[in-house]
Amino acid sequence: MTKKISVIGLGFVGLSLAVVNAQKGFDTIGIDIDNKKLTNLRNGNPPFYEIKLEEFLRNSIRKKKIIFSNKISSIIDTDITFVTVGTPTKNGKIDLSQVQKVVLEVAKVLSRKKQSHLVVVKSTLVPTTTNDVILPKLQHLRNIRLAVNPEFLREGTAVQDLLEPHLIVIGEQDKQAGDALVKYYKSFYKKLPEILRTNFITAELIKYSNNAFLATKISFINSIANICQNFPMADVTIIANAIGKDPRIGPLFLNAGPGFGGSCLPKDLSALIAFSKNLGDTNILLKAVQQVNKTQPDKIIRILKQMNVLRKNKIISVLGLAFKKNTDDVRESVSVSLIEKLLDYGLSIKVHDPMATQNFAKLFHDRIIYCKTIKDCLRNSDCCIVMTDWDEYKKLQLADFKNLRVPNVIDSRRVFDPSKFSKINFRAIGLGV
Repeated sequence: MTKKISVIGLGFVGLSLAVVNAQKGFDTIGIDIDNKKLTNLRNGNPPFYEIKLEEFLRNSIRKKKIIFSNKISSIIDTDITFVTVGTPTKNGKIDLSQVQKVVLEVAKVLSRKKQSHLVVVKSTLVPTTTNDVILPKLQHLRNIRLAVNPEFLREGTAVQDLLEPHLIVIGEQDKQAGDALVKYYKSFYKKLPEILRTNFITAELIKYSNNAFLATKISFINSIANICQNFPMADVTIIANAIGKDPRIGPLFLNAGPGFGGSCLPKDLSALIAFSKNLGDTNILLKAVQQVNKTQPDKIIRILKQMNVLRKNKIISVLGLAFKKNTDDVRESVSVSLIEKLLDYGLSIKVHDPMATQNFAKLFHDRIIYCKTIKDCLRNSDCCIVMTDWDEYKKLQLADFKNLRVPNVIDSRRVFDPSKFSKINFRAIGLGV
């Protein structure tokens, strides 16, 4: 018999998870307290962009495989409940208030149920949270089994990552809980992915360690890029390609740029630093990773000074507002911090992004100019800065920049071939001149 699934918290992780489960044929209930979001979802309109998400959502609604509710009591008619509510940071420390509230309500609802029920926590939790905060609220209920199941989804490819994960990590209360989750995954996948079963604390640490290491790789290559800026013809892209071929290093996350952003890496890095501090460990390495990322936009400011355009009333065009391509997410986007700095210098800012303009406007309102086309964004500007590696930006040619008032281009994401831009004042992060 196909299991019935409930998902509490319909953010990036929860909604993706719920929709993919429904697409795979599971009867799924998505639960959230945001009634406006729920109304839009019932009409097939997700609150953010993710490849195939809208298609799968509408297909699941049509087949009546997914419904949406604002009541946690709905979980009583399901077999497995995934907890995917947010764990934001406040002053660098993780805020567990949403998780605590949800777990209390889950316990209250499931106390009325006699059948076995699996509760799976996918929210990102600092080590010991499950043992110290969640388990005490559930362990008196003999019908409940608890598991921690961290996610490794990438924004822009979340649906694909759910369909083809590189690894499934299960932190289990006991063998029975782990077996129940494995049984679910056996019904989800035709070919079962690799599964690592461990305890709660280790599972929690795997998630944080994973994101901290990815952040470290980015800050490392950006540190090398900053060295390259000082030497004519030094090129960090060639360096990254070379060291990435070493199997001990690997090529992923070695793309030099303006720094990392998004909803995961900055938040999880801050939380792990704060957690380490509570243990009496200053964690010099992770602090350095964070500091490199924080100061990386200043490298663009330095280039603007060298170009003599960091002056009041100069016009700067910014191509790319989302923290990465294939998403409309601007949370912790480097474009946000960069544009704040540029406005402080008295510059006029024009921006373009294929998807994230509406979300960006919620932050900057009428302080900047929003352009519908790349051509309009570039027209009469004193410099163009490419901040997101959208495919449509990669297709731009030298002739596309003819409408700039002054031919200054800063390629922060290394989307262009420098040899094709030698006739203008072209600079790229990690390319010495």
